[in-house]
Amino acid sequence: MVLKLIQTGSNWLGFSLGTNRADTIKRAIPNHETHMTHPRQEPRKLRKWLHTRLIPRCAKLCALLGLVILALWITGRVLTDQYQWSQYLFWVPPLWILGSAWVLLIISAVLARFSRRLGGLFLRPVLLIANIGCSVYLLFGVWHLDRAIVPFAQHPDQIRVAHWNHAGSKIDEQKWASFVFDNNIDIVLLANAHWGDDRQFIFDALSPYAPGDTHRWVNYSYKVQGDPAHFWTQDGAVIASRFPMIRTGIVKFGNAQRQKLLNHSSSNLGWVMFIEFDISEEIIVDGDVVGNTSSEPFVVWFVDLPSDPYNSRLTIMKTARQETEHWNGKGWKTGRHTWEQTEQEPTAFPDPDLIIGDFNTPQGSRSLDEIAPNMTDAYQARGFGRTRSWKPPTKNKYLRQAFKLVDFHIDLSLVGPGWKTAGYRIKNTSPWGFTAHQMQIIDLRPTID
Repeated sequence: MVLKLIQTGSNWLGFSLGTNRADTIKRAIPNHETHMTHPRQEPRKLRKWLHTRLIPRCAKLCALLGLVILALWITGRVLTDQYQWSQYLFWVPPLWILGSAWVLLIISAVLARFSRRLGGLFLRPVLLIANIGCSVYLLFGVWHLDRAIVPFAQHPDQIRVAHWNHAGSKIDEQKWASFVFDNNIDIVLLANAHWGDDRQFIFDALSPYAPGDTHRWVNYSYKVQGDPAHFWTQDGAVIASRFPMIRTGIVKFGNAQRQKLLNHSSSNLGWVMFIEFDISEEIIVDGDVVGNTSSEPFVVWFVDLPSDPYNSRLTIMKTARQETEHWNGKGWKTGRHTWEQTEQEPTAFPDPDLIIGDFNTPQGSRSLDEIAPNMTDAYQARGFGRTRSWKPPTKNKYLRQAFKLVDFHIDLSLVGPGWKTAGYRIKNTSPWGFTAHQMQIIDLRPTID
């Protein structure tokens, strides 16, 4: 009787004192096999689906996306801004494109390590070759790093020209002028400098170009102590030169109503100004002047073209060229003591030896052939490296980091057939004040037949 009670209690507690212990455990834990097998099968199915379906497809998609990105970039490089839709492809920064393509290749390769299928096996080698090819093209075909060993030296028979778009920013005139004279710059072209006292300070700082004892008027707005033929200002342009200027004219174009709506200094308005410089040097024999080295003036077209990104760059260049070919003849020439207004029959601008300024389209653009046919880009001839002539201004700290990889080279120099580029560089202007644009400096030498 006692033994039966003990056995009954042990069975109730879940263990057995006899040989039927396994049966007791099975009864105490019902559906034992069901609870142990299903949770193991579900993770196995999930891992199998990840390694055989999702991960291979993601690896293939990354490789395919990298090839698509490179194809779009190559399309932009080939078409440039021949069409309005292609100009936006051309503007995408190369480092963004190539950086994304390399990252996608690495992600695809990493995912392939965890894949049990051939996810992107044939696409990755193609993407690798395309990445290497595009990177080499960027380094040597776009940045021309092979020229980095060439020194930037000035020769006695060359002209050094500097252009800088202030874009309405405040600068330190004295420090900047010191750089100009220390580097023997012959012609200085400034765009969109502040009006009023700031512009007068610029003329004062650049007065060593033509020092004198008498104050003279420049365009009846600003004074210089010296020969006014070496200084000029009109609309957004300020010019100073060691060579006297002979004549100048300007054409302006754009949509004034849209300009007023956008309220931006150059978003939809543009101008082109020509300046003729007397670069002749007196030939002296035995103390007597017997002639000049050159009778032809050096002609510069100074430009500041619209920046509205919704405008077709090809259309803008065609408009600029048409305006210069139908100039109304109203301009200025140097008189005995000051500049004098002149008016002649409608005519075209004189053929340029140099077109320089803010084109608001990158170097290499097809549209540049419209305004400067048969002319050579100075950077393409002698420049090298990441020429960031314009940095997008922003207060967002994350965008500022992303914009460090952006190379917008939109301040350009185009050289005519009578001259060749001896040197070209972009100068960082941050020591003289914050401006979105950087200064470009070009050395020119006459072409010897």
